[in-house]
Amino acid sequence: MQEILQVQKQTARRLSRERLQKPADAQAPEQNELTRDQYLALLKTARRMRKVLAYLAMRATVSAGIRPQELLALTVEEVNSGEIRTAERVIHLPESLREELLAYARRNGVSSGAIFVGKTGAITGLSTVREQIKAVSRAAGIDGGVTSARALQKLYETTRAELMEKTVQRLMQEQLDAEQTEHGWES
Repeated sequence: MQEILQVQKQTARRLSRERLQKPADAQAPEQNELTRDQYLALLKTARRMRKVLAYLAMRATVSAGIRPQELLALTVEEVNSGEIRTAERVIHLPESLREELLAYARRNGVSSGAIFVGKTGAITGLSTVREQIKAVSRAAGIDGGVTSARALQKLYETTRAELMEKTVQRLMQEQLDAEQTEHGWES
């Protein structure tokens, strides 16, 4: 718990320093950054168009930080375990994403091994994912530059940092309140 609090405090300090260094107008998303509203519009459009691969790729990137090549290498076993181990990191899958990935595998008759395979049994290629995301972007009226893998990853990182900052603030307030209740002058 102490390690988590330490990491969260460091993140909060870094974010505070960055905000102090940027002018107020620089805190708005840049034109080439994907906003949360645009992301949600992309998901809605992908569902409407039945572009499930694009939907899952965007969802996996923004909700868990999964890179496209990591997504395509996903196995049913990894999704069942709830975590993906790469050479560099361990990715924990949100429950809702796990459910969607397993449902996709079931619909496609995949009970073990790689989830994203074509009719021939070969793993789906990155170009297929990119093409689907571009088609969804065009249909949603969103510039393709903001829907790149990097832009999706940036939205994940930004969202994660914002949530960590809020979590740190909430945990610190809870700790201070508990200390005041137990050790305060008026206790």
